[in-house]
Amino acid sequence: MRWKARSSQGLVRSENQDSWSVNRLARPDGEEAWLAVVADGIGGREGGQIASSLAVQSVVEFFTRSSWNDGPVTLLTEAMNHANASVFQAGSADSSITGMGTTLTCVLVCQDESRAFIGHVGDSRVYIVSFEQIRRVTDDHSVSGELLKRGAITEEDAMNHPNRNVLTAALGTQASLQFSLYEERLLPDDVIVLCTDGLTSLVSAEEIRRTILDCECEDVAGELVNLANSRGGYDNVTVVLLWPEIPDSSHTTRGEAE
Repeated sequence: MRWKARSSQGLVRSENQDSWSVNRLARPDGEEAWLAVVADGIGGREGGQIASSLAVQSVVEFFTRSSWNDGPVTLLTEAMNHANASVFQAGSADSSITGMGTTLTCVLVCQDESRAFIGHVGDSRVYIVSFEQIRRVTDDHSVSGELLKRGAITEEDAMNHPNRNVLTAALGTQASLQFSLYEERLLPDDVIVLCTDGLTSLVSAEEIRRTILDCECEDVAGELVNLANSRGGYDNVTVVLLWPEIPDSSHTTRGEAE
């Protein structure tokens, strides 16, 4: 697996409340897996940064300590719930950060790297980029995202909607967590993109695809971050790119795991 990542405070915010991680995991059976995580904290003051950092740390620690006796979907479910409990308990124990929360988007790539499992809450996103198209895997858990899912507004409308940053679900704000799970089969040359809304609020999906395919520099993730900052950099922005090594003989069907 080849990967690149870049995170920026942006040009307006006083601190970076995004967190991210990419880890190669050694399973007890000798197989390898890759875990990529992106989180965008909410809660003001230092709460957002604490929430996003703790969420990422909790997921990574869960998989690092896992015995891998269960399948990827079950493991992701347990990891997301573990992270939610960690953030919620930390906020409940300290009145200065009570109510803090975060988005959390995790991608687990297993076996021959032709399958990806995604756990997701909030409005960070996962895209899959190919030579022909860019396809958004995750739905935004936000007011504008719900309207888009119902067909009430267009993708362009969603980018400019006045309530685009109002989340309908987040990690750590309540004792129980509602989140989405997806399973994707990957084609050779697919690129997996994880990003926070600091990118997608200023850069369209097609621009993301063209930048990844056309960039001749080594730091493609940095080019995307720079593009968002060149348009105002109103928010923290984080981009993680994964290039799975997939055998050409892999068969592909794409779908969502309920």
